[in-house]
Amino acid sequence: MDRSILGHGLPTWRVQSVRTRITQILAGNTLKARATRGSFFTIINFGGQNVIRLVSNLILTRLLFPEAFGLMALVQVCMTGMKLFSDVGVREAAVQSKDGDSSEFLNTAWVINIVRGFILWFATLLLAAPMAEFYDAPLLAELLPVVGLTMVFGGFASPRILFADRNLILGRLTALILGSQVVGVLVMVILAWWLESVWALAIGWVFQALLTSVLSHIVLPGERSRFAFNPAIGLRIFGFGKYIFLSTVAAFVIAQADRAVLGKFVSLDNLAIYNIGLMLAMVPMNLSKALASRVLFPVYARRPPSESAEARRKINMARRVLTGGVLFGSAVLAFIGIGLVEFLYDERYEAAGPFVALISLAMIPTIIISSYVRLALAAGHSGRFAILTIALALVQLSALILGIQNYGMGGLAVAPGVAALAFYPLLIASIRRYQGWDPLHDAGYFLVGIGIVGCVLWLNGDAIWPLFKPL
Repeated sequence: MDRSILGHGLPTWRVQSVRTRITQILAGNTLKARATRGSFFTIINFGGQNVIRLVSNLILTRLLFPEAFGLMALVQVCMTGMKLFSDVGVREAAVQSKDGDSSEFLNTAWVINIVRGFILWFATLLLAAPMAEFYDAPLLAELLPVVGLTMVFGGFASPRILFADRNLILGRLTALILGSQVVGVLVMVILAWWLESVWALAIGWVFQALLTSVLSHIVLPGERSRFAFNPAIGLRIFGFGKYIFLSTVAAFVIAQADRAVLGKFVSLDNLAIYNIGLMLAMVPMNLSKALASRVLFPVYARRPPSESAEARRKINMARRVLTGGVLFGSAVLAFIGIGLVEFLYDERYEAAGPFVALISLAMIPTIIISSYVRLALAAGHSGRFAILTIALALVQLSALILGIQNYGMGGLAVAPGVAALAFYPLLIASIRRYQGWDPLHDAGYFLVGIGIVGCVLWLNGDAIWPLFKPL
């Protein structure tokens, strides 16, 4: 029998078969090949961004004072809120629409994004003073209009980004995002060393947004963008996106309400400490969201689980692998979070360690259910998706308010996990019609999560329980 030395005794035909499959994945144009490559580049993109963010955070926390990071946390809450409150679902419409690749669709989407960017910037001019007064932080009145320029520049970013998202062509897009972030961080570090002011962070954000927009027209392949608006396509985008708008308003509550609420109750220094703990603890969860949005959502749209038993089996397998990997990451952070913060940061930020552990535990229920929520959207049911997101937001907001009032910052930190558990029955009742529920996945990982929580509290309970002291 013909055997290959390189194959260590394996038949040559089998080695060639493996090579052929690898080649198909690397260069093929099937949905599976593009999804595999998309997953790879999403992980590279996400991992690269978080490594850059962590390194920059470690450098900048030594150059600037904690209050600066508390201020920028409030700025980020405001910026994210305005972006989400004005989201008309352009990206989702591009992914879901049959003509999302056409130049007419992409140019229309570009015009919508440009107009939206200017509207958002004017909104920052109006909100700056009230926000500064509400949080008793006068510098916010100056920071918000400057950082608001990021939304103007973001609106001018090339619609080729939508084309790359829709078709899972993420290699150059990943290089563009990471390259822009590296340059933006370098600008922040240089300015922080020179100015020793929070303005270093603000200017760095604006420069990064400008650079990303310019490079998107140069680096990404595709037709040149034109100022052309097709009213019919525009109405279709807005028709699909009216429910996306409602869901993104709810998404703001889900993602940012903890800092918006906490900023009113504690000092900027304490807000900065909580934000650092949140940044580290949310790394696995944010990876799960990125993969669900960049990979699972397009796959759901093209190969829904209701299509066949084989499609359902493959999606369930992918979901189990994704949840297992993300849950492992959260477990590791829950166990080592306290020591990790002590190792990475100076003594001014050591109080963030228990928050890393607690938030990592609180994210376990959300990790388990996160891959379900886009099934309705992929099927074109943006209204049902909006209802689900709004329901989760209301449950989570209630948990946040009750948690911080009765159990302080610890109650705030665990609110998302409590909300996810309460929301689970409604979610399953909704997505069963898409044949996307995997009860074995949920039951198995919930049991694993209970074990992780018990072990972490047994080991680190002395550091975690004091977080539940009322404010």
